[in-house]
Amino acid sequence: MENTYTKKEQTRYLLGLSGQNIIYGIITSSLAYYLQFTILIPAMWVGIILSVSRIFDAVKDPFIGAMINRGGKQFKDYLITVPIPTAILTILCFSNGVYSSNNSVIKNALIIISAFVFYIIWEIVFTVGDIPITGYPSVLTNNESDRTKLLSLRPIGSMASSLSTLTVQPIAFALSALFGGTATDERNAFLITVILFSVLGGTLFQFTAMGSTQKVLNKSDTKSLKYFITNPLLKKISISGILGSLKSMTGVILSPLVIYYFASKNPTFSLLYTVLWGMGSFIGLVVSMATVPKLTAKIGTKKLYVTVNLLNIIPNVLLFLLYLKYPSKMTDIPQTAVMFILTLITGSCVSISTTVQTLIISEAVDLEEKLSGDRPTALFFSMQTFIVKIGTGISSLVASLSYVIIKFSSAEAEELNSYIANGGIPRLEGKYSTLMTTLFFLYTIPVAISSLLSAIPFINKNNGESI
Repeated sequence: MENTYTKKEQTRYLLGLSGQNIIYGIITSSLAYYLQFTILIPAMWVGIILSVSRIFDAVKDPFIGAMINRGGKQFKDYLITVPIPTAILTILCFSNGVYSSNNSVIKNALIIISAFVFYIIWEIVFTVGDIPITGYPSVLTNNESDRTKLLSLRPIGSMASSLSTLTVQPIAFALSALFGGTATDERNAFLITVILFSVLGGTLFQFTAMGSTQKVLNKSDTKSLKYFITNPLLKKISISGILGSLKSMTGVILSPLVIYYFASKNPTFSLLYTVLWGMGSFIGLVVSMATVPKLTAKIGTKKLYVTVNLLNIIPNVLLFLLYLKYPSKMTDIPQTAVMFILTLITGSCVSISTTVQTLIISEAVDLEEKLSGDRPTALFFSMQTFIVKIGTGISSLVASLSYVIIKFSSAEAEELNSYIANGGIPRLEGKYSTLMTTLFFLYTIPVAISSLLSAIPFINKNNGESI
């Protein structure tokens, strides 16, 4: 007998997903910039903080997934408990002091340590809510069609994340200018902005499981983490996600690229260009919701996954070539128009790929039930959170190492901020050309390579299975 979710349960889930993604967007879009360019922690330490935290968080996700699977509690229990602590910890991540050569060694050390500790704790608490909300559609219905529909609506959460990505920094810059524009003013402006967005996100996140009933119960498992070896579909999507880790570089580099190349820290231009380049992801989410159910029914999840990943190579390579031809003129109307189109294509490919990835993991859960009789939903969906976090962690580390290689750290960042404050435009100054080229390279080429790599596990044929 089929048992599925009600309209109210669907609405509450999408509201909660939106709130959770608003909080996630705050961290992923603004924390790296805040740590390195606002409170001026040296690039090496920022790289260590972000990469170690995210890689640790990614590695622990399967263990937390296994814990949730065996804990005897429903997903609903976690989704009611976690939202408010997550919002509070988000605020604490932006409550550090400003790193400075005028500080004592102990004070600077405490700034670095507090940034690391708050972020580590945030990652742990966020994961305890992230795994259940990611897999929640799979326990709200045993109707495959209804589950696909609800999973296909998950991009609504990413749209909400775009709200944070597009507006947190421009609002913070505008407030900073009103306060006076110093590093302390910018730090305070970020804190105020993050408090407002965290309250909004935490409130919506709380709606996720209120008044809903889990229709499909997890079946106890005995193999735990061995599923990642024994389940062929889960193994493929896991390998694909790890190989595609540097696709997360787009989100990591977007902020410094917009702020330093396109906007020169002008709040209005920061918002304008963030909207322009973020529009690709936003429209891609709409395209994903509209097309994924039909495309998967027509060509299958695996073939669609391969197609969009291979297609994503082209716009990223073309965008970097466009920059090489017009290194200081990417703000001109023709170049802006071309970049806008290319980011639309990239955004659509990434959004469809992410949605299909979720569907493949859901298929892996169904497959496991057929293979072993177990239905370890939390454990399997922990792999998707693992993929996201390992990608962001590796991308952050590569970005930070790149800054170190080109010798752009806290002192250089402070000098660049002063140059902009005095009316300078970095993209027009030869002194900063290496930084600008590095930003465009990181924004495009690693993403193209990772898109190719992530398609490989589903291209070859094993045991007579086609893609």
